Amino acid sequence: MNSRAESPWVKWPLMRAKANSFPVIMLIATALIALSFSLRVGGLEARALTIDEATIASFVEGVLDKGYPYIYVSTMEVPLATYELVPYFLALSVKLGGFSEFTLRLPALLFSTGVLSLIFWISLRRFGLAAAMIAGLLYSLSTWSIYWSQNAFHPAQTQFFTLLTATAVYHLLQQEKVRLRFALLVWALFTVTYLSWEGSGFLLPVMGVIVLIFKRDNLAWIFQRNLWVMYLLVILTLVAQGVRRVVLQQPHLMLGSGKGDVSLPQLGFLKDSWEPGFYFINFFGMETHLITGAVFLLGAYYAWKRPTLRFYYLVFLITLLCLSNFLLFYNAHYVFFIYPFFIISVGAILTFLIEDVTRLTARVRAPAATVVASFNLAALLLMAVMSMNSNLIHFYSIGNLGHLGFRSDYRDGFAGVDYRKVSATLKQGYREGDKVISMAPMPTKLYSGITPDYFLQTITDRKIVYDRNLDSPFYRDKFLGTVVLRSDRELQDVLNQNNRVWLVASPWNAMTLVIDADTLQFVQRSMRVVDESYDARLFLWQK
Repeated sequence: MNSRAESPWVKWPLMRAKANSFPVIMLIATALIALSFSLRVGGLEARALTIDEATIASFVEGVLDKGYPYIYVSTMEVPLATYELVPYFLALSVKLGGFSEFTLRLPALLFSTGVLSLIFWISLRRFGLAAAMIAGLLYSLSTWSIYWSQNAFHPAQTQFFTLLTATAVYHLLQQEKVRLRFALLVWALFTVTYLSWEGSGFLLPVMGVIVLIFKRDNLAWIFQRNLWVMYLLVILTLVAQGVRRVVLQQPHLMLGSGKGDVSLPQLGFLKDSWEPGFYFINFFGMETHLITGAVFLLGAYYAWKRPTLRFYYLVFLITLLCLSNFLLFYNAHYVFFIYPFFIISVGAILTFLIEDVTRLTARVRAPAATVVASFNLAALLLMAVMSMNSNLIHFYSIGNLGHLGFRSDYRDGFAGVDYRKVSATLKQGYREGDKVISMAPMPTKLYSGITPDYFLQTITDRKIVYDRNLDSPFYRDKFLGTVVLRSDRELQDVLNQNNRVWLVASPWNAMTLVIDADTLQFVQRSMRVVDESYDARLFLWQK
């Protein structure tokens, strides 16, 4: 894992030895950051907030109100039991700039910029300036990265702290005698990462395997006293977070299941829902990863030969295996937190390939061979970089397990659910005494300022809560605690008791997951469509 073993022409010491190297490097880094920032900042307000973003935004209001993230579900105060640190960064941005889509998403943009800076610095130190430039371009242009840098949910934040944690572990492996301060730094960084998203806990088994691979000739290194302190603190962090989560959820009676029920890894091959190839198919088959994915897989030769590259290469592959086999709530964006390891690996592999081909053609001393090789290398490099952005080269995904829902994160221009437009129409047409049924209570409240009265769900797809504190208890939705209508008969009762009833049906394409066919037909037959937008419809019923 010694970076000095890498090729002479890409080594950092030689670059640093030149009198003008530091200004040049800083100029290149600044240009990459400016490119990345310019591709991202303009889209912070382009799309409406997703339901995940609106949920986190609701907890941000709790931070600003009481200093910790919470919401009220009916009469019950519900503190945030996962993604605990995410609302604090958003709250700081909102505190400084006011409550808006821009300020909610600004932290994600800043974290993405931080990730780019780390990718450039790591690639520069480990593999040289050429690898740093290539990796920086790949990440800056990546459509997938651009999307999540414009999203207020956890992925950008988790990615940043994951890369910091892994970098600290890398340096930890360089120390024959581990310093306590450095071991504590690794624990602190892991804690921040884990409290950004619990799925990042898979870093523990991944890093465990990495340590065994790189310290296989010196296993006594693992049992140093300072490392035992770190192990104990990590275990205490996991236990404390798990206990807190159970304690917070225990008082609430809930019906249904969800991601919140999964607190520990599961053996996938024992479950019917096991799909061991899910992440490999969705990631390497994504249209923006067809070329770079092939480079990554074919670059296994370089990962085998070069220990420094092997670290980043194996972190990515082993994490994919862990997610595929031990986390059975599959979602393509769960891979995003280890995306920089893929980017760094591809940048290094392309650099090594260029170097080896250049050496080979130099030995042959045939001008024609040099021209052909140079042309092919330039074409490969150009295709790899441009293919990362769907606006530059347009491919089609060859592998997308889309049965979990439509993905809008891998191609620029894909529209998500437009809660914003239908909520604006609701706000404009709402009259005192109207009742509102919303399939997305938090976005509806956030954009319209109107708290919905009901949530319609005749098929138990999402968790609902039973509020025992009321004189007349009802099942309540888990977002705001609105009354759940569980059948078409209950829906008809609400319509008959009121003069005007609105229905915010978004996401419209997911309605069949929560509403049976008869109720959906009744809605379409009895209620009038007032407005519609991307995957969203606004209905109105009036006597």
